[in-house]
Amino acid sequence: MEQVSTANDTLLHNEWKEALSFHKQELQTFRNDLLEVASRTHHPDIMRMVEHFQNQFLIQTENIDILRHNIKYNAKSITGTLPTRSILFSTDENHSYDELKEKFEDFSKVFTELKDEFIQFLHDVR
Repeated sequence: MEQVSTANDTLLHNEWKEALSFHKQELQTFRNDLLEVASRTHHPDIMRMVEHFQNQFLIQTENIDILRHNIKYNAKSITGTLPTRSILFSTDENHSYDELKEKFEDFSKVFTELKDEFIQFLHDVR
């Protein structure tokens, strides 16, 4: 039973990492779109939104990096492959599988909302 659970957890870890990689690529595309918008206009309202999205893209990139790290850490803790010295580090990264799943779902929701907001912004300025 434990082996099935570990295999399922590993599969989900891989799915999460793939989704995060895809979102990171999307963010790069969004940054390129944002640069194009910023190069066409200097209207203060639009530039405020450009800055807003730049900040959000930075925050979400950092969130992706943190989540990827926590997923790797969780995968190693499940398989028992954590180095002994890792016990000395902060327990902030020692999230249970359920906590990690919740963090991933929260990130996905926030990312989808940001993506929808950005697409609407692009539609409005084009």
